[in-house]
Amino acid sequence: MIITPAQAFAIWSRLREPENVLLLLAASTGLRISECLGLQWADVNFAAQLIRIRRSWTGGKIGRPKTASSRAAVPCGPVLSRYLQGWCETSPYSQDGDWIFPSFRNKGKTPRVANMLCSDPLRPAAIAAGVLKEDQDVRFGFHTMRHSLASFLVGRGENPTVVQKLLRHSNVTTTLGIYSHAPNQDRLTAQGDLMTAFFASVLGHQNEAGEEGG
Repeated sequence: MIITPAQAFAIWSRLREPENVLLLLAASTGLRISECLGLQWADVNFAAQLIRIRRSWTGGKIGRPKTASSRAAVPCGPVLSRYLQGWCETSPYSQDGDWIFPSFRNKGKTPRVANMLCSDPLRPAAIAAGVLKEDQDVRFGFHTMRHSLASFLVGRGENPTVVQKLLRHSNVTTTLGIYSHAPNQDRLTAQGDLMTAFFASVLGHQNEAGEEGG
């Protein structure tokens, strides 16, 4: 399933912290959910605007990233940085060795569980946003964000090597082979406008929060 930037924003706006931060992370970097959940605060270099991928969290176990290429760092731009820093200031687990998305049930000793995040609150938010129907039988989860980002970039005509490096595929053939079924040009143009609107909305939300807090 591929969703538009506007649909991603509609889902994001219905999530609370830290789930909204997790969605923004997945949507803007293309990280796999196992990689997102495997992040600790020490992995984020705000000054260098980079996130290091050192481990994964899947099936209740800490593991290595999927491939050698998956260990490449991903960018952490200003918008994502602000939301991550905001969550770091709010989270009771904010030391370098703490999980960015900890399980509160396990008192921060482990990360959250991916399938629980998908069933509650991600899918309900997608239904509330009108992106999914209650009885719609379709695979939908955080991987949808990675899939949608890649398809958008490839279809828009982004340099395939840039997309490959962002997704950390071992070769560009994988990138083009998996994510070449993009919508037509008219829809791609609309998606570009919606992507701009999505991040403009995020920035506007931050500005409003800053004015209220100031």
